[in-house]
Amino acid sequence: MKKLYIFFVVVFAIMLLLPFSVQTVADLRGEKRFVSLDIFKDIVYTPFVRESRMVESSAKLNDAWFAARESIAGGGEVGESLEGVVSALSDLEAVVLSVNGYAELDTAESDYKLLKLADTLVAALEDEPETFKTVDSTLKAVVAEFGHFSVWRAISGIKHYGVWTSRYLRAFENKVEDENALVLAFRPKYQLAVWNVFKDPGEKVVLGAGEGRWLFYRQDVEFLVQPSPLDVRSAKLDNPIQAILKFRDQLKAKGVELLVVITPGKPSIYPERLTGIDGLKLAGHGKAILDSLTKLGLNTVDLYTPLLSAKADDAKLGALYLDDDTHWTPRGAELAAGEIAKKVNAMVDAGQVNIGEPSMDYVVSDSLADRMGDIGEMSGLNKFNVFKVQQVTGHVVSPFKDDFRKSKILILGDSFSRIYQTDSPVNAGWIAHFAKNISRPVSSIVSDGGASTLVREKLARKAGVLKGKKLLIWEFVERDLRFGAEGWKDVIF
Repeated sequence: MKKLYIFFVVVFAIMLLLPFSVQTVADLRGEKRFVSLDIFKDIVYTPFVRESRMVESSAKLNDAWFAARESIAGGGEVGESLEGVVSALSDLEAVVLSVNGYAELDTAESDYKLLKLADTLVAALEDEPETFKTVDSTLKAVVAEFGHFSVWRAISGIKHYGVWTSRYLRAFENKVEDENALVLAFRPKYQLAVWNVFKDPGEKVVLGAGEGRWLFYRQDVEFLVQPSPLDVRSAKLDNPIQAILKFRDQLKAKGVELLVVITPGKPSIYPERLTGIDGLKLAGHGKAILDSLTKLGLNTVDLYTPLLSAKADDAKLGALYLDDDTHWTPRGAELAAGEIAKKVNAMVDAGQVNIGEPSMDYVVSDSLADRMGDIGEMSGLNKFNVFKVQQVTGHVVSPFKDDFRKSKILILGDSFSRIYQTDSPVNAGWIAHFAKNISRPVSSIVSDGGASTLVREKLARKAGVLKGKKLLIWEFVERDLRFGAEGWKDVIF
């Protein structure tokens, strides 16, 4: 009996060590770094190398700012003079924000806030020359903070972001899992087998039960079945309404009106395709939050009502969302563009915003585009051609381009603003059709999956693009109210 126990112990040990052993061999034979040693490197090596690089980057920033001051004093163009400063500050941020190979500096840290403040001030200096002294003092504070080698800061980084912290270990575990040679070799075959036997498309995907068996993104579904982000059970989440109100106030201080557009997720518009039950209504968290924003006096666009109503014409005109994708079809995008244009025109007629007189003539032409659904890609089954390419007809708007100089309207958006706009067939997304509908130039900043916080951070780094703008349209998908990348953080403008 003891020999049997020993046998099982040996088998268990081999199975436990097999993934690590296979990855070790793969790393030693390949050109990639030896991932298995990252933990040891981040304990004794990375923190002190980071300190040296911070000192080096701070010196470059100091030299770049000195040169920029000399150039500006000599009558040089502010934008051109600051190019070296922007580059040096970006390099310093890259070093400071990456504490080690697997942990990023927390946004609540004073070092993070100092760098982001410097970033924002430098970006705005060209349009706000009166802030020169503030920029100067802030950059000097940055150089003073990071321009010396600090053993204490290195030790503090090891303590709060090191290999014994959950944030580090989770990131390391995910990296090892994603890169493990054994996993990469067998996971696709396992996924295909599970699909063939159980019709399970994977952890990120929900297979619809209705006609055509659409694919749904699991986060879109979870947003509807979990408590509202405003529910007391969601107390640990950032409050999106507070963040939106603060952003509204920041823009008002700059003379810019805000228009909020919450894009419904596919299961909110087609719950019957998800459940197979006609007439079933899922929790309308997105619509409820939109209504709350409207009651608080914000300008909003309701896309829920017109999209739900437009489903009645699906048999004749085609569906509003793609089969195996999170996004809408060109029909859905154009419907959204029309609703947003209608709201903007109403704001103009009411004297609420002045976006200038119509000045553009656009024409529309048909163009076919092949869409390989992003949900199908998430499943990992597309490499086996389980899900098919869907062909759609986009309507290309010409001549369209982002015009930051002439436009009085700036659009912030996510992938719903990008689809058909900057990918095939190009200039056929809702942004281009919105411009056509109002006959005016527009400009946009888009961040896939990051319209809650990341796109506002992009705007903060390019604050100069708000010059001359009268209206900012902020589009984001409803699931970001709970699952938005980086949550709903305060962003300094």
